[in-house]
Amino acid sequence: MTRLPTFNTCDRHVRHRLHLNETDSKVVHPLQTCFNEEFARISIYPDPENQVATECIDRHYRLSADQLLLGNGVDEIILLICLSFLQYGRQALLSESTFPGYQAAVRLAGGHCLWVPLDRGRCDLQAYRQSVGSGAALAFLCNPHNPTGTVMESREVTTFIDSMNQNNIIPIIDEAYVHFAGETRYSILAAIRQGAQAIMLRTFSKAFGLAGLRVGFATVGRSAQALPFRVNRFAQRLVAEVLTLGAVDNTVACVRGWLRGIMAAFDAGGIDYLPTATNFICFKPPLGSEALLARAQTNAIRVRDCAPFGMPCWIRASIGQESDRDTLLELLQLPGVTVLEP
Repeated sequence: MTRLPTFNTCDRHVRHRLHLNETDSKVVHPLQTCFNEEFARISIYPDPENQVATECIDRHYRLSADQLLLGNGVDEIILLICLSFLQYGRQALLSESTFPGYQAAVRLAGGHCLWVPLDRGRCDLQAYRQSVGSGAALAFLCNPHNPTGTVMESREVTTFIDSMNQNNIIPIIDEAYVHFAGETRYSILAAIRQGAQAIMLRTFSKAFGLAGLRVGFATVGRSAQALPFRVNRFAQRLVAEVLTLGAVDNTVACVRGWLRGIMAAFDAGGIDYLPTATNFICFKPPLGSEALLARAQTNAIRVRDCAPFGMPCWIRASIGQESDRDTLLELLQLPGVTVLEP
């Protein structure tokens, strides 16, 4: 059995969760009645075809229901893709310093990773194109990028898709954070509607605030199949409901505002950071990452050390609610605030 590194550990002792890019779920509290209704049916298997949820996603995004595949989180879909296309040690293109779930899925499927360097925190599409002769079957592109928070416009990504198609490589575009960047300018959704040959990944864990339910979807071919009962009844029901709630725009506006305040504070304090198009920010703490991580632990705060991503000295912090902004600024001891030292 393949043994994989553990990036997420038990965090029950953590009071301030700035490490997993979660978004405040208070906006979905009006849906608690729906949750209770599904709890009353807990002894009954959920719909194996996810029909209601799929139809709601279809209407919301103006996609064809028969090209949608729901999964137990996007992570499961990524694994299914790798199991389908990376048999016999085939290869996948991945940018350096990216979401570790891609590498984990590639390894579990028996494939191999071909790493493409970043360019100042951005995915280098020219470097991807220069790597196409290596016999890769898949190309993962995270846009906006995790953990740097950088983003590419949709026209750049569609050009990338065309380039991968010409070399018989399946492009997989992970848009987990695209709501925070802006769908019109940065998503390939319009291209997918027009028949672009790519797999687009979306999650309900970030802007929609449903991380605990584990549900996402991909745009795939009509022949895609998977085992039944993978998406639980709570996830199916709340996905259908949250799309009609209309809370995402307000959530995104709030998160953007909090992060603008953080970037202004970083500018004033001379803190090196990468401008972000997501619900998190990647920065270099002036006192060093190890000292900041120790201070965070002392104060029951969890931020993400980017060293396992291949970015030593960098820290990623997610901002899902206003108190997260205040916690981060206090942790960095910007003017007028104090925290306990380890």
